[in-house]
Amino acid sequence: MPRNSYCRQTKLSDIGGRIDYISNPDRQEHLYATYDTSDPEFWKMLKEENHREYERYGCTGKVVEGREWVIALEESLIDEDPDVILKTFVDAFCDKYNVECIAALHHNHSESNY
Repeated sequence: MPRNSYCRQTKLSDIGGRIDYISNPDRQEHLYATYDTSDPEFWKMLKEENHREYERYGCTGKVVEGREWVIALEESLIDEDPDVILKTFVDAFCDKYNVECIAALHHNHSESNY
């Protein structure tokens, strides 16, 4: 059977709110793991720095505080440890792109893959 892949990138104008939404077990039904390569103070400083740069250059519209990637993972990964999957994926992404990340592992709506 051919695999359908899914990937979406979104600009975030409220990084703190999004972090809370994706990683809060009270707000997510199918949350299996979260992983952060930094501490909460980093995300606060990133937001503040992005707002300073926005004002410095006289930009208009919403401030882009960060970016979110939603990526469908291979269905076979459902049988693996969610914490290991998330840490492996995030660490590889951070090493390749030299960025900090926070990630949450969820099921899709049909619960066929993460």
